[in-house]
Amino acid sequence: MRARISLVMGMLWLLFGIALTLFLEMRFEASLQTAANESLDATADEIAHTLVKDLQDRQRELALLADLLREVQLTQTSAVDEVISNLKKRQPIYAWIGLAGADGRIMSGSDGLLLGADVSSRPWFKEGFNADYVSDPHDAKLLDHYFRRDQSDEPVRFVDVAVPVKVNQRVSAVLSAHLFWKWVHEVVSNTLEKRRKKTPIEVLIANREGNWLLKFQVAQTEAIGDIRAVTSNDQYLVATQRVLTDIPKEGLGWTVVVREHKRFALSVVEESRQMLYGISILMAVLFAGIAWIVSGRIAKPLIRLADAAKHFALIRSDTAHPIATKRLDETSVLDAAMDHLVHYDLLTGLCNRTELLASLQDAISEVSDGDVLCALVLINLDNFGVINSTRGHDVGDKLLIEIAKRLQSFEDDDMVISRLGGDEFIVLLKHLDVDRHNAELNVEKVAQQLMAILDAPIQFPTMAIECPASIGLTIIGDASISTDDALKFSELAVAEAKRRGRHQIVKFDRSLLDRLYAREQFKQDFVAGITSQLRVYYQMQVNQQGQVVGAEALVRWFHPERGMISPAIFIPLAEETGLIVPVGRFVMRTACEQLKLWESDPRRQHLSIAVNVCSHEFNEASYVQQVEAILRETGVRPEKLKLELTESALASDVELVVAKMRELQKFGLRFSLDDFGTGFSSLSYLRLMPLSQLKIDQSFVRDVTTNLNDASIVRTVIALGKSLGLNVIAEGVETSEQKQLLMEYGCDLYQGYFFGRPQAAEEFERAMDERTSNSI
Repeated sequence: MRARISLVMGMLWLLFGIALTLFLEMRFEASLQTAANESLDATADEIAHTLVKDLQDRQRELALLADLLREVQLTQTSAVDEVISNLKKRQPIYAWIGLAGADGRIMSGSDGLLLGADVSSRPWFKEGFNADYVSDPHDAKLLDHYFRRDQSDEPVRFVDVAVPVKVNQRVSAVLSAHLFWKWVHEVVSNTLEKRRKKTPIEVLIANREGNWLLKFQVAQTEAIGDIRAVTSNDQYLVATQRVLTDIPKEGLGWTVVVREHKRFALSVVEESRQMLYGISILMAVLFAGIAWIVSGRIAKPLIRLADAAKHFALIRSDTAHPIATKRLDETSVLDAAMDHLVHYDLLTGLCNRTELLASLQDAISEVSDGDVLCALVLINLDNFGVINSTRGHDVGDKLLIEIAKRLQSFEDDDMVISRLGGDEFIVLLKHLDVDRHNAELNVEKVAQQLMAILDAPIQFPTMAIECPASIGLTIIGDASISTDDALKFSELAVAEAKRRGRHQIVKFDRSLLDRLYAREQFKQDFVAGITSQLRVYYQMQVNQQGQVVGAEALVRWFHPERGMISPAIFIPLAEETGLIVPVGRFVMRTACEQLKLWESDPRRQHLSIAVNVCSHEFNEASYVQQVEAILRETGVRPEKLKLELTESALASDVELVVAKMRELQKFGLRFSLDDFGTGFSSLSYLRLMPLSQLKIDQSFVRDVTTNLNDASIVRTVIALGKSLGLNVIAEGVETSEQKQLLMEYGCDLYQGYFFGRPQAAEEFERAMDERTSNSI
């Protein structure tokens, strides 16, 4: 009997320990697997992003080199050799760079390799003759014996990049570069070295057909199958990311696969399981021993029962030796760690959204008592996305950690500081003065202090980074407000701070909510009216002799209830919501259709139309294809269409902008730099861009006859345009005195109310005919 009781007690505790272990393991494994998946996703994303960036950089370098070679006589081999050699020296990724003539023979090659060789049958020559080209990796052919193999004795592999070199719109040569495939190994290796978690992971890259181009840290003897087999293998955690390139036209079709065996990813779970099983066994033995002792005393007289119970307690205390106590402490720590994951941000250690909402709900409940108020201070970092993409995710994470430390240094008992995710932090202020005015003053003071804390540059070993913030405030004095509403109000305040130019502090009030509803209604009206309510008007552009030589296309919105709405109102809304892209396409298509009509009219077939293009449109990846489609579908002569680009559109990625402009220039389009003098105005950039015209902003023209500074700027812009061989047009000309002075300065063309307001096409034609008849 005594043995049975001991066995039952031991087994009960063992079963309880196993059940507890399984429960804790399940919770911990789910959290750990989520974190591991996020880590793999981030790794795959960074590898794919780096590959895309490197390939784009190499393609742009070749494109710019091709442009440079156009200016050099291709037969001047020494000059061509020097240009190619200089590029190869700057980038160790290049194995070979060469220029092949239209007949397929190498005219120039880096290090003098392959001169005179016939490459007309090579894919890079055939594809590169027709368009920009990037290949899958392949074994070296003609260049194999020029490069030493590594210890594995595997053949040298290359990725080919090629661009056509055109002279007078005809392909006269193909410029190609072979990139060492080991560059991809270095990208993968460098990315893995930056991982905080050092468990072994495997990286594979598949081509469009699902065949493997790269197996990094994969055992050579392992038969892993194709990409479908790898991604469906339940023994691994797997993340995938496409390598999205614009070249070739259909994209490379590469897929980065990052996988980690679950035995490594979840090794902590296995270690915890073994520890908890050990604790369970020890506790089962301990309870069995206690049961043995207790059961041996059951038969003793009832008088001694109390003494037996006291003795039982002493035995239980004495037998709890230090090792068991330590193991129990470890179990508590593990449970506390998992609880921490649920309520706190992994990166910064601050409260997460779940914990904040709970604290906010408690604070709102206290507001209902009528003795206190509470508030939210939402912090959104203004340029974190730029830092993250240019400096790397590792720097971005360190930046967030440092900001969290600064905020924590400011925390007191009446504050809860939390990271909502991404680049957003929020501070909950509790127990504020019930007087709303005093509470608002206190909250604004806290916000200003937080702004000052965040304004100080964050020091890194090799640099200092500034990361200013926009702040939104919400005072909560009504217990009926839900936690979701409170957060939404704070987000509206931050959005308003961003709209005002960033690095602002904005307090939420009902007018922001009313404005949001009004904007949403306005947006819906605008979407509905793009095809039926928008009209394209045309404003004359005249030369020094007063002859109409073209027009600028300007969009107007005629609302059925509100009448004509000013472009100053709906254009910013369109840019902010992204609707400017379909609006821009509508204006360009309408202008091209009008040009096509004028082509058949001898009086107007000489006219050109200028169309404004904002940065949102021009930065779209498919913008060139969109323009090409409109030109093709309308059948207009491209040289009659002029694209007016603002300086803000040109100031983002200059190399990419220039490359895109040159693609459009190949169609015959011309470019005018709009609002010149109001943006970055870098002369070095202007020399790179294929511009045909500078447009003087009306802000300088308005007071040109009375303001010496404006007059000086106008003269300088005109002189600069002449020195660059560009045509110069002035907008906003409203008086004959302005026109006369501009003519004296040497301005070529004019636009403004002095010559005519923007008009519908029919009215424009009548006004043009009247001007023509009056000049005869």
